[in-house]
Amino acid sequence: MFSTSEFYSYCRTHDVDIIPFDRLPAGATTVRYHNAYAVGLNFLKLKTVRQMRTAMLHESGHLHTGALHKVDSPFQLVAQNEHRADADAFRRCLPPEEIRQAMHQGYTEPWQLADYFDIDEDYIKKALHYWTECRGIDFNQ
Repeated sequence: MFSTSEFYSYCRTHDVDIIPFDRLPAGATTVRYHNAYAVGLNFLKLKTVRQMRTAMLHESGHLHTGALHKVDSPFQLVAQNEHRADADAFRRCLPPEEIRQAMHQGYTEPWQLADYFDIDEDYIKKALHYWTECRGIDFNQ
């Protein structure tokens, strides 16, 4: 399960700056300048702890994979890097075993899983799609 303290610890250990930046068009972004990394968080868009946790989880995928792109990159490259970041976050923090465990405890609907993992429902749906459609995992067993 994803922990914000692990995110902060990773950033501290790897010299990644975490910067509040209210001019971002999105809730969060990861940037690299030469070999320095930073995660920008827009707290005007991240209004709940759950939204912040979800943004940090996704950005951790960018940090772990290095899947970054220029602002003016073609849409296909952007989409590929976003998918790589999500896939990494799902493998590390929402693995099938943990989702199954939650389901066995009665958390079977996406909104229930979002409550269980304390992340946005849309991100849980993305994780379920990744595991079932992209990786062939059957959660109905």
